[in-house]
Amino acid sequence: MNKPRKAVYQIADLRAVQEERFQHQMDLVFAGHPYYKEVFDREGLTRGDFRCLDDLRKLPITRKEDYIARPQEFRLRLDQVEGVSREERTVWDIIYTAGSTSDPTPFYDTSYDHYARISQLKRTAEIAGITQEDTVMNLFPLTSVPHQGFLSVLWGSQAVGAKLVSSFGGSFDGGFQLIRRSRETIDLIERQGVTVIWGIGFFLRRLVITAEEMGRDFSRVRLVLPMGEGSSAGMREDIRRRIANLGASDVRVLNGYGFTEMHGPSMECSEMGGFHLPKPARYFFEILDPETFEPLPEGRPGLVVMTHLDRRGTCLLRYLVGDICTMSSEACPACSGWEPRFSSIPYRTGSIVKVKGTLVNVSALIDVLSRIQGIEEYEIILTQKDRTDPFSEDIMLIKTTCPQHVFSSVSGQIREAVRRNQEVTPEVEWVPLEHFAATQMNYKFKRFKDERVRSHQTAPG
Repeated sequence: MNKPRKAVYQIADLRAVQEERFQHQMDLVFAGHPYYKEVFDREGLTRGDFRCLDDLRKLPITRKEDYIARPQEFRLRLDQVEGVSREERTVWDIIYTAGSTSDPTPFYDTSYDHYARISQLKRTAEIAGITQEDTVMNLFPLTSVPHQGFLSVLWGSQAVGAKLVSSFGGSFDGGFQLIRRSRETIDLIERQGVTVIWGIGFFLRRLVITAEEMGRDFSRVRLVLPMGEGSSAGMREDIRRRIANLGASDVRVLNGYGFTEMHGPSMECSEMGGFHLPKPARYFFEILDPETFEPLPEGRPGLVVMTHLDRRGTCLLRYLVGDICTMSSEACPACSGWEPRFSSIPYRTGSIVKVKGTLVNVSALIDVLSRIQGIEEYEIILTQKDRTDPFSEDIMLIKTTCPQHVFSSVSGQIREAVRRNQEVTPEVEWVPLEHFAATQMNYKFKRFKDERVRSHQTAPG
């Protein structure tokens, strides 16, 4: 368990810092933000309408579709703004997030933002417990466009002074012969005495399985950070057991939650303990009712909406992330950390579906399945008994991988837990681990799929 961390701010002070930064950010937005200047004109809003963070509610929500359609217009244009430094104006890097076509959407960092990113990722690494004594393996692939995951490990590890080794996995090589195969990466982990493994959860686990089959030595590993998807209790225990077979003991398996637009992940300090915001004064998060868009009391699940308070490149106000989550401002019981935390497993919006006439909350279903011991991976599929008949009966199919000798027990637990939680009894199918490899898309696989032939209306959130 991590030692208690010294508070930089108290929660009461955090709001004051956020308010101060908000005022400066709005000065910059009114001076040089093409998209929001259009919004202000359309809504009849002036700079005087934004005296505090609560005034953000005067703005309409910014949806991902708005940003994807016009990414260049979400960049602050500060060349002619008085008092803006060269670092605030100079584009340092472009990171990419998902787009509506095959082309990803650019997210611009100035030099100022780049330094802020490194500072934030340093804090992320500290929350996870990475120190100068560690050697970190970056398992994120070397991709053709910059993605957040690779940068999180790169800058977070180096900023705390840890040694860094990168696997350079991936599919595109361009003839440069940089891509390493899994066995080469395993060699590096063993030879370099790696203590922290950080990467996409599914690929990380597959690498550990390969090392186990080879009988390799991972005895120095003490911390594993599978990212990109929520890690179930069963998956964590499976990784821990397999690494123990490779000689390691007392391994912690921590998860994070984040997205490109917030510079990197919030991070667990303890397993299933919630995700600490590493630099909470740089953002303002609202948790809103999915139907009314009104703020919800702390602890109630709602839409995650983010406003940048300290950006110079791409800047977003009231940005609808697309997830539903809860937040807590209480001190963390595990580490006494003061930072606000995302305190539940986030899930995507639009997750209320009707199955056999019963409303099913996919988010709650994911939470239930993530806590069943023995499940290593799973996906939920809505289909029909006869896919040629649009009126055929619905079927909820849960595909899972687990040790085959415990499948009977695990499948029984799944059926009973889902029936009690959602009043629908699913069919459960065992599939090999390779099944999930085939469903990977942009580092992740879709954990929930509705493959029914007829159109099923999604109920309001």
